[in-house]
Amino acid sequence: MNSSAQSSLRFLLPALSALALLCASPALAQTTTAPAPAQPQAAPVLAAPAGGPLVVGVLNVEDVLLRSTAGKSITAQADARAKQLHDASQKQEDALIAQLKQLDADHQANPAMADYDAKRKAIVAQDDKLHVDFEKNSQAIDQAVDRSRQVLFAAGKKAMQDVAKAKGMTLVLNRNAVNLFPDTMDITDEVLQRVNKTMPNVKLQ
Repeated sequence: MNSSAQSSLRFLLPALSALALLCASPALAQTTTAPAPAQPQAAPVLAAPAGGPLVVGVLNVEDVLLRSTAGKSITAQADARAKQLHDASQKQEDALIAQLKQLDADHQANPAMADYDAKRKAIVAQDDKLHVDFEKNSQAIDQAVDRSRQVLFAAGKKAMQDVAKAKGMTLVLNRNAVNLFPDTMDITDEVLQRVNKTMPNVKLQ
């Protein structure tokens, strides 16, 4: 997985570690949780609404963010932007290296060159700035991925609500937090189908 995808998942996955859904009305009762630990803990035990059953479903949040067509489009756009940044930076780096080599060759041929130190210092300063700019632009790409995945997250949340309501579910958990469950509880594919239909693409923000 590339760095952009990893950064965004660290930002978004904790937000869906446990979601309470559609208890007695269409409104979503959402829980706010701390970032998930490295090893998923047992799913929380929640009481069913008074007078109603507890019907549990599970959803693979990572699949929605990465396997959906919109998720794939975000990753592809980020990869293309990162490649463009890398190629442009590498071209500038190669040019600076060539300048430095030529300057050193000129200095070797003429040790008395008066402005050698100043020229060399200027080239090194350009190279330092190039690296700083590269890191800044790389972070900007990661931030753009985060913003785009938040848009996808909202679409996934709506699709999850719709599927859970249709199935009469009152609780949906992140599949990564559940060690064992029957396949009939997994609504990931149905949520993916809805997301692919309602939001086939997301433009990198």
